[in-house]
Amino acid sequence: MVLAAAAQPRPANTVLVVDDDPGFRSALAELLSIDPRLRVVGIAADAPEGAAMVRSLRPAVCLCDVRLPGGGGEAVAAEARRSAPETRVVALSAYDDPNTIMGMLRAGAISYILKGTAGDEVLDSVHRAIRGQASMPAIAAHAVGAELRGRLDQTHDKVVSLRRVLDRGLMSVVFQPIVEIQSREPVAFEALCRFNAAPHRSPDQWFADAAAHDLGLEFELRAISLALEHRDHLPDGCSLHLNVSPSVAMQPELAALLRQERPERLILEITEHAHIDDYPALTAALAPIRDAGVRLGVDDAGSGFSSMSHIVNMEPDIIKVDISLVRDIHLNKMRRAMVGALAEFGRQAGPLVVAEGVEVEEERSVLISLGVTAAQGYLFGRPQSCSCACLRPEELRAVALSA
Repeated sequence: MVLAAAAQPRPANTVLVVDDDPGFRSALAELLSIDPRLRVVGIAADAPEGAAMVRSLRPAVCLCDVRLPGGGGEAVAAEARRSAPETRVVALSAYDDPNTIMGMLRAGAISYILKGTAGDEVLDSVHRAIRGQASMPAIAAHAVGAELRGRLDQTHDKVVSLRRVLDRGLMSVVFQPIVEIQSREPVAFEALCRFNAAPHRSPDQWFADAAAHDLGLEFELRAISLALEHRDHLPDGCSLHLNVSPSVAMQPELAALLRQERPERLILEITEHAHIDDYPALTAALAPIRDAGVRLGVDDAGSGFSSMSHIVNMEPDIIKVDISLVRDIHLNKMRRAMVGALAEFGRQAGPLVVAEGVEVEEERSVLISLGVTAAQGYLFGRPQSCSCACLRPEELRAVALSA
């Protein structure tokens, strides 16, 4: 007779308990030990210890107090989301105010239960978390619903505001000269965007909001189109600098737009404020544009992500040194050393180095001594309408002094 093999018990789901109250920790561990499907693998008394155990033990569930020494339950939940995404965090708290609830949920908790909840409900919440299901009291559910409704309302209002800019033509462009630093003669102009819309805020904020609401491509292409409308009104021989984010630089719509223009007078400035994950993909997307004659500039060099490696990866024709390195350069030897190194790099590798944000003669003098040959800033001219871009250098200086 063949005997059937005995069924093997299923491995217990692991649970980490994090609470700063020794009595409550013990009671919770004892409760969990009653359930044969659960196994307590660790007990922590504060946020740093809890976060370390989450990283090392990677439990199925972390029962975590909200008010913990050393960073609170939010720190533990955030660490679980970052280093142990399979761990489900169940928040435990004596507090039921919406701000506390939403803080834990935003940090990564899947459930929120109040201390004093019946033991069988606590165990049920743990098993629901293992299955990926949330548990929370009515007030928590109300807080989540209110938060979601608020976010939807805010998103709708933002999109309406952004669409109004596009539909009503509330975006315009101004032009700032880039000059040969010794003669002050303009060699190029940068197109800069302005918004005549509420709420009043910087162009960077408008473009960031547009990108966050899937309108970034449309906003950037509109700004570039407006700038290109004025290109033929710029002084002869002057190039036009156009700002573009790395994500939009990779889109075929940009290449199609630039294909209609005279490429030899166009320079695309890729900002260094935005992180670039895939340089080969970006350079491949830009290759046809560059082959057609459009030049490439690296904007804000020295202010963003891995500056020198960014420059080497992009192989630009122009390097624009960020204002943070240029401001008060005559008073700071570290800035002089950095800008001097970039100027020497440009001489050896080929890119033209442009100093941004030059405002006083002392800065200009130091830049000349360092070998920088081109500059931009209020000393040479503020951003103005296109009609001012046709002024002679001495007229530009008069505008700059009177502004």
